[in-house]
Amino acid sequence: MSAYTTREYANMHLIYGECRCNASTAARLYRERYPNAARYPDHRVFTNVHRLLFSKSHFPNHEYGGGRPANPMEDEMLEAVEEDPSTSVRAIEITTGVPKSTAHRILKRYELHPYHV
Repeated sequence: MSAYTTREYANMHLIYGECRCNASTAARLYRERYPNAARYPDHRVFTNVHRLLFSKSHFPNHEYGGGRPANPMEDEMLEAVEEDPSTSVRAIEITTGVPKSTAHRILKRYELHPYHV
């Protein structure tokens, strides 16, 4: 399921209930109600949202897992970069123990660039 906002999921679920749990009709009605939406959900999204809401009591979103877990050394690594912006990923690996590939990924996430000698 692609990530929609919580408001979009709520609207989908309301429309799904309004259509008496008919996902195809709900998808059609969603297109009519929100003609300027960036993307339109497939009928399966409506059933998945409904199922997840009743089984786990939340809408699908990024707050509940998914993706790679945060590295516990991330804060220490960012502090090292803040203290010395000219530090390299190799130096980060030596001082913090964070592998170079992970250091690159974390720096990229925060739009920072490694220093090259």
